[in-house]
Amino acid sequence: MSLRTITCIEDLRRVARRKVPRAFFDYADAGSYSQQTLRANQNDLERIKLRQRVLVDVSQRVLATTIVDEPVRLPLALAPIGLCGMQHGDGEILACRAAQAAGIPFTLSTMSICSIEDVAGAVGKRYWFQFYGMKGSGVICALIECSPAEICSALVCTDDLWE
Repeated sequence: MSLRTITCIEDLRRVARRKVPRAFFDYADAGSYSQQTLRANQNDLERIKLRQRVLVDVSQRVLATTIVDEPVRLPLALAPIGLCGMQHGDGEILACRAAQAAGIPFTLSTMSICSIEDVAGAVGKRYWFQFYGMKGSGVICALIECSPAEICSALVCTDDLWE
């Protein structure tokens, strides 16, 4: 199957399963713990039906908005992806560049392969930084201190690991 014949997400998944090393594929494909939330999200998304509307003028639609006082082209943001660089060496940098080219925010994960400074040095605009509440708050404080406002325009707190 080539990229020209891919017609849905499941086609992409099959290609990735064949081409990506198993440990990397399993990491990206799986959810956490019992995968209960992953399955619930999949079921919810499968129930969504898109209705095609034809002969409707959409030439004047504007999707631009503001998120955290920042203008964006679409009401979307790239969420943090832990170990994104495991899939591609500069994955976080490439994802940040893609988000910025699309005019949407990028969120660098605490569990990123690339450092805050590496991403900042490789991209032209500020981005968001996600942090976990973990034991030993000194680590988090150090990470937040590394993300000054000239690099990161927002801090995103993920609270599923608070101890």
